[in-house]
Amino acid sequence: MESPFSDMDWLDTASNTLDLAIQKGLYTEFSHLKSDLDRIRFIHNHRTNLLSNTFERYLSSTSSSCLTKNATTAINFRKKGNDYFVEKDLSRAAWCYRASIALSTINSQDMALSYGNLSAVLFELSHYHESIRAIQLANDFYPNELKFKLVFRRAACYHKLNDPERSAYELKICRDLIKKTAGLDRKKIDSFCKEMDHLSRQIAILNKRKEEEEEEEQQQQQQQIKKSYKNLDDLIQNSQTPTETIATCLLKSTEEKTTDEFCPPSPPSPPRSTILIDESKLLLNGPNKYIPCASSTLRLAYSKDKGRHIIANQDIPSDVLILNERPYACLLLPKFAYTYCDHCLTAIVIPYVCPQCSHVLFCSEHCQQRALASYHQYECKHIHILKTLGIAFLAYRTLTITDHETLWTTITQTTIPNDNEEQNNNNHNNHNNNNNNIYKSDYSSIQKLITHTEQMSTDDLFHYSLTAYLLSEIIKSTNFLRCNQIKKRDTEQILLASILLKHIQQMICNAQTISITKTNQIDDIIFDNDDDHDEITKRFASAIFPTCALMNHSCVPNIRCVFDQGYLRVYTAKTIRQGEEILNCYGPQKSLMPSIEQRQNVLLEQYFFKCQCEGCSEVQKPQIETLANGEN
Repeated sequence: MESPFSDMDWLDTASNTLDLAIQKGLYTEFSHLKSDLDRIRFIHNHRTNLLSNTFERYLSSTSSSCLTKNATTAINFRKKGNDYFVEKDLSRAAWCYRASIALSTINSQDMALSYGNLSAVLFELSHYHESIRAIQLANDFYPNELKFKLVFRRAACYHKLNDPERSAYELKICRDLIKKTAGLDRKKIDSFCKEMDHLSRQIAILNKRKEEEEEEEQQQQQQQIKKSYKNLDDLIQNSQTPTETIATCLLKSTEEKTTDEFCPPSPPSPPRSTILIDESKLLLNGPNKYIPCASSTLRLAYSKDKGRHIIANQDIPSDVLILNERPYACLLLPKFAYTYCDHCLTAIVIPYVCPQCSHVLFCSEHCQQRALASYHQYECKHIHILKTLGIAFLAYRTLTITDHETLWTTITQTTIPNDNEEQNNNNHNNHNNNNNNIYKSDYSSIQKLITHTEQMSTDDLFHYSLTAYLLSEIIKSTNFLRCNQIKKRDTEQILLASILLKHIQQMICNAQTISITKTNQIDDIIFDNDDDHDEITKRFASAIFPTCALMNHSCVPNIRCVFDQGYLRVYTAKTIRQGEEILNCYGPQKSLMPSIEQRQNVLLEQYFFKCQCEGCSEVQKPQIETLANGEN
């Protein structure tokens, strides 16, 4: 589906500012700066000369790209969803209804109508529990004259769930609603009544079948009891007394009378039960004592050439799980905002919304509450800007998802400027040799990821510094900063901007792409709008995984990564021998990009190294041997 989001031209703004810095002779000064903190101070000090009111313009933007709640657009999406529903294109219909829900004002009739229509799609897809939940969300604000439709669909759901009692009760309510509703089209009502009569007959059949099954089960139990008696005395002792028999009959008579009267509605059926799995037990030989999300078959190592990396401490067979990590922070691409949960990246069945903006949806109340209570409150007002900043938005979320105490404790314990990274790695390696040290997937580990600042061009650093300062301006406009005094707020802002600049550089080198594989009907909606119809997988999110980021690259990786149920699962692609390094692929894979030169150029441009892996060196060796032998 076409995304409703459009980009703002921040890249051009940054480029124009760079040209202005060159014209004013400030570029040379910036190029000599050695730390992120100094670069941010430079932007702050020259803000008036270089940027004028640029940041103010972005922060006060009310352009059409800023999608707040919009009733007209919501109605249009719902109508489009209705058209798809008529055509039996259920995946597109569901997407349009989710978009309509996101764009509708909270607790409005528009939102209720879209939830109601979504329940029809879920019913057709046999998601009966979810359909009931969507009806529940629609009920309070649904038009009174149409509520009988929701009640009938709920009755049909309970029937499909083999619950004739609830189904019959909902059907009676539906009939009562139709009688009380005036002005309904006679033909439509006649058609609807026929459907209800048909459902009533099905319920009667189901009830009779259940009674027969219960009677048969009762007879089997009685036969079993009779068989268990050893003699006549045992039978007499366990038989009913006359008094008990009469009491039982009276009670049965009372129960029969009460079932004829309609009792208050029972609660909705629970959702499908989910089995909670201890993820650590899935790892080969159990979790690692010092790297909790990794298998005990791995260990962390360090060398001057490779930096920190992961190696096997024993032989590992092929196709086993050796690393299982949740993202510390993740970010959906804008076009997937109405398909996947903004918090956990799970595919959305029933959408839960942000009350203020229309840019995000969540898969559950749990994810909704977690996001709104933490990072989303610092994004909501300016999310139309943040979504245009690419990987810098992930850096922003990495900061805001961290609680204040952890954030400031980690910042004060970590050197802010990009000092000698080799020394930092050496220090970390010494810590790893200490058995009391545990490498966790936390903010402290992210702070220690490399930045490659020394290899980056001055132009790029200038652009990243401007972006980091813009992000700090967004943070400043929220309640994230704790200081009330202007001078202290400026100091805090500069400090956070320098951390954001560091995170931007880290994300460029360490963030992991998450892809979706085209496997079923629902995923077709993602693959049909671009020119790449033949693609099997498509990138839909980026995330930072502190432990997985330690794996080095190979164009012929010995592992494969699968994102499943909120985890990045790393499996061995072949047998890995003891002492062998665990190697991931950063993008250019030999099987997909045969040219060595092309792969090396891509890696050099983004990751600042010339690849000399097995796939890049195996072709060069025969060439050397050929020259040595004097062959052409």
